[in-house]
Amino acid sequence: MTSSSQSARDLWRTLRLTLPDLWRAQPLVTAGLFLSGAAQGLLPAVTVLIGKWTVDGVSGLLRGQPVNLAALVGAWVGAALLSQVTAPVTQVLQGAAADHYTLHVNQRLMRRMTELQGLDVLEDPQFHDDLEVLQGGASHRPLNLLSTLVYALRGLVAALSVAATLLLVGWWVPLVVVAGLLPLMARQMQFHRLGWSLFIQKTPEAREVNYLSRVALRHEYAKEVRLYGLAPHLQRDALTRTRAYQRTLRAQRTRGLLTLLPFEALSLLVTGGLFAFVVAQAQAGRVGAGSVALVVTALGALRQELSSLTEMGSLGTQHLSWFAKLHAFLNAPGGVQSPAQPRPLPGDGTVTLCGVSFAYRDQPPALRDVTLHIPAGQTVAIVGENGAGKSTLIKLLLRYYDPTAGRILIGAGDGQTDLRDLDLTAWRAQVAAVFQDFARFEWTLRENILLGQPQDDARLKVAVHGSGLRGVLNDTCTLDTRLGQAFGGTELSGGGWQKLATARALYRGARVLILDEPTAALDPRSEAEVFGTFAALARGRTTLLVTHRLGSVLMADRVLVLKAGRIIEDGKHADLLARGGEYADLWALQARQYEEPVEAALSLSASGG
Repeated sequence: MTSSSQSARDLWRTLRLTLPDLWRAQPLVTAGLFLSGAAQGLLPAVTVLIGKWTVDGVSGLLRGQPVNLAALVGAWVGAALLSQVTAPVTQVLQGAAADHYTLHVNQRLMRRMTELQGLDVLEDPQFHDDLEVLQGGASHRPLNLLSTLVYALRGLVAALSVAATLLLVGWWVPLVVVAGLLPLMARQMQFHRLGWSLFIQKTPEAREVNYLSRVALRHEYAKEVRLYGLAPHLQRDALTRTRAYQRTLRAQRTRGLLTLLPFEALSLLVTGGLFAFVVAQAQAGRVGAGSVALVVTALGALRQELSSLTEMGSLGTQHLSWFAKLHAFLNAPGGVQSPAQPRPLPGDGTVTLCGVSFAYRDQPPALRDVTLHIPAGQTVAIVGENGAGKSTLIKLLLRYYDPTAGRILIGAGDGQTDLRDLDLTAWRAQVAAVFQDFARFEWTLRENILLGQPQDDARLKVAVHGSGLRGVLNDTCTLDTRLGQAFGGTELSGGGWQKLATARALYRGARVLILDEPTAALDPRSEAEVFGTFAALARGRTTLLVTHRLGSVLMADRVLVLKAGRIIEDGKHADLLARGGEYADLWALQARQYEEPVEAALSLSASGG
């Protein structure tokens, strides 16, 4: 089996999966659309026949024979009316069907994203790339495919009906013409697949050029591009790469064009031979002038329709490739899932890890045989160097991943339940979190706090005050102010966004509170204010605080030190300092980072600098 036939089979399979979806999105509109397209496809054949009848009629008039002028005029008017009616009807139906189908596809994408409740699949690089392609094409690929299918149907009906008109010359004529044109059509489809523009290619070279353009044009790169004067370098590099790649494409296109020439010669030989045959038949009096006109117009129309079909086939291949990714995405197996019969949620927030290990895809273990018991209501600080496994531990508790080995138990005593046996939505409803890389939704401040939950004025007030967000609000920035540049909203500072992320966690009122570097973007005064609030809100809640700023661990009942995926120290702040281990070293290192600048400043002042 060749790769090309395999590809064609895959595309055909994708089409068979896609057509039922198209039909289910809007059955009546879709049926009307394809019927209208088929009706349009009959018009070229009707035009060819009217041309033959007109020439035969005029020839008859010149010989003094009667002609049914009313029938000719009626046929011409009917064809013109059909053309004028079907074109706008097709356009209206196509717009309606595309709207419904695009909505249908987007809903399926969003529903599937809801079903993928973990991060294991989403963080697979290939899956992530495919997801970006799907998101980018969801707004136009359904419309493009629909348009291509309608025009392809129209072209197919037109080609078949025009070929059928050649039966009036001889039963063998359509067979000879199609046999002469089909090889050219197949070669033209291969030629179309080369692509006409560098900027629609999907090769590594094309992606490099497109990336250079994005760096030069996108706002997220603007500060460095301007500060370091990167623009001329980017422009030169993009120009050099583009010209080099264009030379490669030019060579490919030239070779493709040269391979077309023999098939063009074959088609011209067939059509030219048929024209000569019909003229000879007319000279011998075996056929009329109308038959000559029919062959001339039919051959031109058939060649045009087959050429259009090759173009539609090429475009359809591109669109179906996108839909192949869509179906693969919709059918991708999900790793983290809620159990079919979940157990009841335990009554308290006690968390126990029993020999938990975890490794990301193709990576060494991030956690190694971690055993840990956190009683309900306890505040635990988790510290350690980058890559120690702190964030991984949080992801496992939120069940974004499942452990590679070991178990995570929720609850105490006889009520302990494996986290994998709980309803995932119910468990996460009991958890509030402030992530280091929190989401910045370009909605109003109020919507950013509520995140789809009903508004409770008392809880909203506590969240705004407790997060320090009250200081952000003023006459020009209220809870109903739109945020973000995409919709012309207000842009908050980094600290303002972090206070907002804290407010949404506080509003949730959950039993388990997770703080992953919650004050990384705050100044010392704001940090002290927020941690004072956290200390109050953590009472009665199981709280995990991941932080690099060791001064913030003073609010914790207990400190865990992670290193290379293992818990190497566990105890109170004072006890760990007295032990003189890893935690004491980290504490002393941070203390020196604050002391050394002060000492340097005092030394500079004493020297009169």
